[in-house]
Amino acid sequence: MKKRRTRRKIYNWEIEIAKGNTDKFYHSTDWDIAREKVLQRDKHTCQFFLGRWNDGVHKPNKHKLEKATMVHHIIPIKERPDLALDINNMISLSFEAHEIIEDRKKFQFIKKEKTLTKEMW
Repeated sequence: MKKRRTRRKIYNWEIEIAKGNTDKFYHSTDWDIAREKVLQRDKHTCQFFLGRWNDGVHKPNKHKLEKATMVHHIIPIKERPDLALDINNMISLSFEAHEIIEDRKKFQFIKKEKTLTKEMW
């Protein structure tokens, strides 16, 4: 298990996230504990590529066994701050699956065209 820092202060995360302090939440000990519980529950395997979960929009093009490193909120915490630490609102995903679900994959792997320059000898 990961060596965790001690809890310094107890926050009401529903109020803090409503204020816009999501970075503070994702760097907190409470998030570390919830994240570890979800990864252990799902046995560190990506639920998206196993075919056990999809968001209704994105579906995996092939099923494969992949290690999960990320935890994703099914209902975003900006919409429902009260579900920020609810383990039933979280799912284990690999980095690639998380990028697909968050629609960031299409921007990440765009190949840039090389510019053709005139050779001068």
